[in-house]
Amino acid sequence: MPSSGSKRGALQSPNPIKHAVADVDDGVDLVSPPSPGNILSAAVTPPFSPAELVSSATVLSDVASPAASDAAAVSAPETAHGRIPASPSSNRDRFLAGFVPARTCCNLDLCRAPAGNKFNLTAICVAVFPATASPERRYIQLADSTGAVGITVWNSNVAKFTNTTVGRLVQCHKVVIANHNGKKQLTMARDSTIEIFRDQQNSVQLWWDALLISMPKSCGAVHDISDNQIVSVSGVLGLVSSEIKVVNGVEKTLTCLHLVDATGRLSVRSWNHGPEIFNQYVDRPLLLKRVRVVSFAGTKLCEIIDQDGTVISTDFDGQASLLKFWSA
Repeated sequence: MPSSGSKRGALQSPNPIKHAVADVDDGVDLVSPPSPGNILSAAVTPPFSPAELVSSATVLSDVASPAASDAAAVSAPETAHGRIPASPSSNRDRFLAGFVPARTCCNLDLCRAPAGNKFNLTAICVAVFPATASPERRYIQLADSTGAVGITVWNSNVAKFTNTTVGRLVQCHKVVIANHNGKKQLTMARDSTIEIFRDQQNSVQLWWDALLISMPKSCGAVHDISDNQIVSVSGVLGLVSSEIKVVNGVEKTLTCLHLVDATGRLSVRSWNHGPEIFNQYVDRPLLLKRVRVVSFAGTKLCEIIDQDGTVISTDFDGQASLLKFWSA
């Protein structure tokens, strides 16, 4: 037994393994031979010797499949000092990532990085607002599967965005995440760049195209969906209304489609489509593919996306049940 002045026992230590090694260094024999009168201690098998441990490891390595060994060898990078063992924590990738802006999504609430960090963002342009001068700038809205976010583009980037840009892929490089009144937003820095491109195999583009074949939501289900989500909705177009609004000193027509089904009512509005476009669909089942869910005055509604963003269909599964509901 160790003396009273020695280190505390391994079972009392916060790190038993480290303490056991320290006790061995102090000359304490942790594996003492069992006494003849102690049957329980005589039944205890002493630990393996280092030589036996090495031989056991050799046997296990021989049993391992050659395919697993080859895969481990391929996955481990090789340097001038030999092969580096594979690291599950990807330390090399984390080190290199410190020099490149990370990627984020349109729902900035999912991003835990503090304000001031730079990010790359790939998204679909869903709205382009009129440009203003002195200084020259334009506000646009981008969306992906997580939600939507707005950003103001400046100077030479203003001319890149028109109504025909809606529905196109946008790549933002080194945009900055900012915090205004407790809400996260994106801003451009001096070295920020924006590129509009086409890539049919991009994951964001595939998500955008898949919305055209996704199951439509009912009018009542939309009220349970969070804002800035892109969905499809179906219902009977019961009424089309319009009113004149003054926006930045300019009169604009706000058109509102009033959809209804057995689950409830839903308003779908548009700032760039006149009511005459939709009057032909009154009293008919209507499917609106790719509309954006928003809230106004505490009420959920949807907004039509310009250009080919929102697609209108009158021939779809479920229109018979809508007609039956409307005629009942």
